[in-house]
Amino acid sequence: MRERLLLSAAIVLLATPRFWAASTTPFQLGDQGGVIVPVMVNGTGPFRMLIDTGATHSAITAAVASAVNARAVARSKIITPAGDTMRTIVAIERLVVGPVVANDVLPSIVEWRAFDSEGRIQGLIGQDVLAWLRYTIDFRNKVVEWHERSPAFDGTRLPLAFEHGRFLVSLPQDQSTLRLVPDSGAGALVLFDQRGRLPFTGETAPTVKLSTAQAARMARHVRVRTLRVGDRTMRDVPAVAIERDRPHPAEGDGLLPLHLFERVTFDGPARVLILG
Repeated sequence: MRERLLLSAAIVLLATPRFWAASTTPFQLGDQGGVIVPVMVNGTGPFRMLIDTGATHSAITAAVASAVNARAVARSKIITPAGDTMRTIVAIERLVVGPVVANDVLPSIVEWRAFDSEGRIQGLIGQDVLAWLRYTIDFRNKVVEWHERSPAFDGTRLPLAFEHGRFLVSLPQDQSTLRLVPDSGAGALVLFDQRGRLPFTGETAPTVKLSTAQAARMARHVRVRTLRVGDRTMRDVPAVAIERDRPHPAEGDGLLPLHLFERVTFDGPARVLILG
């Protein structure tokens, strides 16, 4: 779920997390491939939240904010693939997921059914907390492994660029290079302004409604004949294409859904993504 919060870097740095100890955290896999983990907020919970590697900032529902006595501190513009919106920003003193402790986090407030139709998901953890961590999302065993040091795993290693509060990977294709956000919150491959840049096999449906936490827009179902991800080649990949008159530079060329892979490791300090 690709969202960008327009806050200063000085504010975002307040959320720099620390470890208690290395461990693993079981997660539930959402209907769209989302990674759902238990999270404690200000000593209350656990609340069911997404680990969203494509989001620049964390977000919680109004009910969670009320339960933990989070105070409103600002209003800010949020940029999403489905459109822009204004949200209230609140301050929480302590957020804990697995062995990770983040202090002074500034999440935005979303409606109670922002993440799923039944309101069972109560927030998301974004790159304001995740960017300087080392962790593996193991989709086969449904656990998040937290690493204190850079892991020496085999797999496709891709350099990560950290821009506008999120990570992007550069993927050379036959005729161009795609810069995609590696996104654990994306349900499908999403491409921005891609007519003529990739060989689509054709539309599988005229339109589809693309939804984020507080916005929605129409897009097109397509299939990509060939998508190269490092040394891997994926064929006939379902995707969603979004026409953009003025794409924001923070969005890159689209979103790479991580549930397509069995294991995905982020080494934030080393700026490396490993696809296992």
